[in-house]
Amino acid sequence: MLIPNPNSNFQFPNPNSFVSNKGVYKWSAIDRVLNSAMTFTGNVVLARLLDPSDFGLVAMVAIFTAIAQNLSSCGMSDGLIHKHNPTDRDYSTVFVFNAAFGLFFCLLFIALGMPLAKFFARPQISSIMSVLGVCFLFQTLCFVQETRMRKNLDMKHMAIVHLLSTASAVTLGIIVAINGGEYWALVISQSGLSIFTFIYFMLISRWIPRIAFYKKSFHELFGYGVHLMIAFIINMISRNINSSVIGKYVTPVAAGLYSQAQKLQDVPFAIIESVFNWAFFAVLSNEQDKNARLNLVSEMNVRLWTINITISLLLLLISWPAFNFLYGAKWDGAIPIFQLLLVFGLATAMKSFYQTVFKAYGKVKIVKNLTFIETAIQLILLVIFLNSGVIVITMTLIIAVVFILLCHVIYYCKLLDIRPIVVIKAFWDALIVPLIAFGISWGIRYKFLSASTPFLQCLLLIIIFSIIFLISCWLIKPPYYQIVNQLIYSKFRLINASNK
Repeated sequence: MLIPNPNSNFQFPNPNSFVSNKGVYKWSAIDRVLNSAMTFTGNVVLARLLDPSDFGLVAMVAIFTAIAQNLSSCGMSDGLIHKHNPTDRDYSTVFVFNAAFGLFFCLLFIALGMPLAKFFARPQISSIMSVLGVCFLFQTLCFVQETRMRKNLDMKHMAIVHLLSTASAVTLGIIVAINGGEYWALVISQSGLSIFTFIYFMLISRWIPRIAFYKKSFHELFGYGVHLMIAFIINMISRNINSSVIGKYVTPVAAGLYSQAQKLQDVPFAIIESVFNWAFFAVLSNEQDKNARLNLVSEMNVRLWTINITISLLLLLISWPAFNFLYGAKWDGAIPIFQLLLVFGLATAMKSFYQTVFKAYGKVKIVKNLTFIETAIQLILLVIFLNSGVIVITMTLIIAVVFILLCHVIYYCKLLDIRPIVVIKAFWDALIVPLIAFGISWGIRYKFLSASTPFLQCLLLIIIFSIIFLISCWLIKPPYYQIVNQLIYSKFRLINASNK
């Protein structure tokens, strides 16, 4: 049990722990920001070139790709990161296991092609599944290479691999779309990413695991990872089943609108996940001092609440002009779905942080159990409201994830032996300033900007929101405002010292 916080009032922790690992977070930021920018740009171009039905066709089988991707790792990659000093035997065992599972799912995807094509009444799905299956095999061969870099905190080389792979895959997909490839542009872009990632990892890492399998390593890592595997499978079902259900029981066009809204919503939260949370798991797992761990977790909790709430409210503010400007009027039906999914994205991002803490402390059963409860709630609601339309189906995700986020907060407080008021105050401190900025900006938009073009309206709203946010920070002085001042002051002090 960690030392409890003797103060009932929340205090923002010392930033030194974050600064000491700034190189890790810096390269994670470069990786995810540039990667997401390329992916986002490619998605916008493809959305302009293709129809919603093309996206809906690929979205129908997204659930199978997601399940296979997470099942093949079985959580053993997280087991390697969690282990203090993994050996070459451990890496080799996980590599062989992933390769075997990758081959299994490659054959399974090919076999399921025809039955799924008949179920969805879309013959194109058969060939789509076959291509995704072959390329999925290459993807599984990259897991250990990537995990080894994460464990060694070698985010620089991992960023290079990701950026080269994404650039190659996006370019290939756009070329296919320009030449009339329709939905194949999406399939080739997705599958090409796996192949390019495999090639670049082999070229850049210059590390090849031995083809060997050790029972002792397998039992140790699988014992840790099996709970995460189950959680991953269940989570992927809950996140992707809506696209399949909408494609089957509504229309492929509706599935395409939902898929596009989900992709755009995923972009900012995926960036935050990779910049902070994804790297944070490796940093926290490598830290063995209990008090230092507590400081790391407390600091990141406040930071992520602040960033995620601010981003969510800003995106809600600019959702209509941004969507209309980027994708065109044919995608306007995705805007209300996108606005609802922002709530889901915020709750999921914070849930992911608490799960990272649980994993680092070895409490993987909690992750599995809470994920199972969340999916059960969502599936029950989905069955009840199956024929109620895409908006109601989207709400099933939100209700389930908000409820389960509260459960994660309760377990988080229990694990760290802190009072719930600490998390509540962290949430309120993170909410108040962006909420003020959102409310004022929303009023200005309807009063003065409603007749502006989508691009101009989007640009002005971002500027107005930012100005009001900064003014509110200066007036209210929330905890994160104080810490930013400390970091800036420390930076200038170092510069002045070096000049002297």
